[in-house]
Amino acid sequence: MASLPFAVRAADLEALPDASVSEGQEVQHCRSDLLAFEDELARAGFGVLAPGGYAGGYANYDGMGYGLIGTPRQQMSALRDAAGVYALRGDEDACQTVLASMRQIYEAHEELVGLEADDPEARTAWRRAHLANAVPVTEMGRLMRADVVIGADLRTPDDATLGEIEDVVLDPQRQTIAYVLVARGGFLGLGKELVAARWTDLRATDDHEIYVLDVSLEAFAAAPKVKRSNFEASSGQDWHDSLDEYWADVIGKS
Repeated sequence: MASLPFAVRAADLEALPDASVSEGQEVQHCRSDLLAFEDELARAGFGVLAPGGYAGGYANYDGMGYGLIGTPRQQMSALRDAAGVYALRGDEDACQTVLASMRQIYEAHEELVGLEADDPEARTAWRRAHLANAVPVTEMGRLMRADVVIGADLRTPDDATLGEIEDVVLDPQRQTIAYVLVARGGFLGLGKELVAARWTDLRATDDHEIYVLDVSLEAFAAAPKVKRSNFEASSGQDWHDSLDEYWADVIGKS
């Protein structure tokens, strides 16, 4: 395992040799612990700071600067990917060690949030106020790294979860982002659907922890999908044109 990258994206897991374990192996215990921990993060609203606390808290996180070691959410995402690799390999001890690191990041984040962290209603209010201030990505005035986008939440304007941005797809000829791949459902990246959403339709919060797409849950579920095992099937111009047609129709009706 030492030769594996620290964070392996969910799309890469399928390519790992022997990347499966039987239900009877001990590593199932770590998988259960990871699922329970992800539920805990969701209930607590992990990644959400009080209004005005995003830039000040994350920009100076551990004194390293935004985007270098990542925000707490980005660090958690990287560790989750690593835990998933160990779980698939059947390495219970390594999986539990990574999970322990995830808990340390969570505890440090709770200290950053402060005493109000115990109030889930306050966190919901903070997040919704944050969403309301999101601006179109086409109006952003500075360069940004791809790893700031990857791992971010995608939500509707009324705070319903659409998924997690797992990857960005580039258009070399136009020198732009063609679309983002948004993972829906599944556990640790396995079995997730990859929904293609146009980059230019998104709005971003000031810390890029959350992106916003003005779409219904039903329309998002019906959007064009990208197959992990056959990306080439969705890389042609005809498929891209059909994607544009779908989202132009959906966004036009919202």
